[in-house]
Amino acid sequence: MGAGLLGYGWYRHRARRRGPEPRARRRSSPGGVMARIDRISVWAAAGLGPLLQPWGLVAAGAATVVSADLSHPSSYLVLFGYCLLASSSLLAMEVYTTFAPDSARVRLGALRSWIESHQEQALVSVALLAGLFLVSRSIQQLTS
Repeated sequence: MGAGLLGYGWYRHRARRRGPEPRARRRSSPGGVMARIDRISVWAAAGLGPLLQPWGLVAAGAATVVSADLSHPSSYLVLFGYCLLASSSLLAMEVYTTFAPDSARVRLGALRSWIESHQEQALVSVALLAGLFLVSRSIQQLTS
């Protein structure tokens, strides 16, 4: 998993340095996808939410948390707590939107603008850091 994340991070970094792809080679424009996501119903969003989370990173973190030892019931409890913690930011945004929709629209809109302008840098950084961590941990385990 670590080597895959390193490869993906390196690929995205190199693609960013080359510049944007010509319009004919792109599969779809990012604005088009985001515009369609903005128009989906509440039920469709609730159904897509669990499917679109970065489960590879959650699984890598969960394996670290429980040290891949699920032979004890307490390990399952820790794993469940970790997955809940990993999803808590999305849950917090949904609760905020439910109870303060006007304030949430302004603040989460600003957050979305910031994320859209820094998405590529964050994706490359997280993929490379997580990949380096997982590969170094695997190397350490192999040598000990």
